[in-house]
Amino acid sequence: MLLRYDDRMELRHLRYFVAVAEELNLTRAAARLRVAQPALSRQMHDLEDELQTPLLERGHTGVQLTRAGRALYPKARVLLAQAAEAANEARLAAGVISGRLVIGYPNGPHLNYLAPVIAEFRKVHPKVEFDFWHGLPTEQLRALRDLKIDLGFVTLPAPLTGLAHQIVWRVPIKVALPAKHPLAKQRAVELADLRGEDFVFFPRETRPELYDEFFRQCANAGFRPRIVKEVGGYPTNMLGLVSVGVGVCVLPYFKHVEHLAGMVWRPLTQPELSMDFALVWRKNAPSLLRTEFITLAERKLVGPAESPS
Repeated sequence: MLLRYDDRMELRHLRYFVAVAEELNLTRAAARLRVAQPALSRQMHDLEDELQTPLLERGHTGVQLTRAGRALYPKARVLLAQAAEAANEARLAAGVISGRLVIGYPNGPHLNYLAPVIAEFRKVHPKVEFDFWHGLPTEQLRALRDLKIDLGFVTLPAPLTGLAHQIVWRVPIKVALPAKHPLAKQRAVELADLRGEDFVFFPRETRPELYDEFFRQCANAGFRPRIVKEVGGYPTNMLGLVSVGVGVCVLPYFKHVEHLAGMVWRPLTQPELSMDFALVWRKNAPSLLRTEFITLAERKLVGPAESPS
């Protein structure tokens, strides 16, 4: 699609269109933009008249993008980002930047680990608005590629083709055992010690790369784990099953977060394993806000950590 600008088309039209495209609801988009819905509708009609093609299919329950609308959306996002980048470079030269930074996160405790970075960033750049998007790592990576978020905070390994990343948090992986399990008497557990045990684990479709890596490590230790129960959601769902004796589990260990009666944690040795958390972003999409945030994160989050502060 060739975008032709004249006196009638403005960046405001594209900003309004992007909000409608992401909300697929004029009422929610108007609230997000802080404008009256009739005014937003007029702007959308003006943009469609300018482009001489419908962008939205309007219905009783909301709106959908037409083929032209779907083609315009990613290009509009890029143009808005370029305009914001140019404005921020000028503001930075004057000592201030503004804009909006959307950060993905897997759950509350993990986002809390970034809290010191976010707090410091707000002090340095008070005019920057933050928004947060919750999703599993695979959902965050999709949101990055769909231009819905600026930064993802995900666990590795993950499919990062076309994306860049910076590791900011390393969490040790430990063994969760029923409190009366014979291995609970040991100070540490080797992976090979778990041969023949029943495992509680998460479904592969939720974190396929991590799932496959665990099976690879077990194969190196000479066995294939016997998964007797799969459960999704937050890790405490698995730990609850461990506490009632359903099986053992190998999970990242977050200090002071996941301690249930009837179970114990033991360090995993031979091999020692860990999970890396990384900030992830699109390679070919320069952003001053994102660069500033990543630079601050690298400075403040130095070295491994076991738990959110």
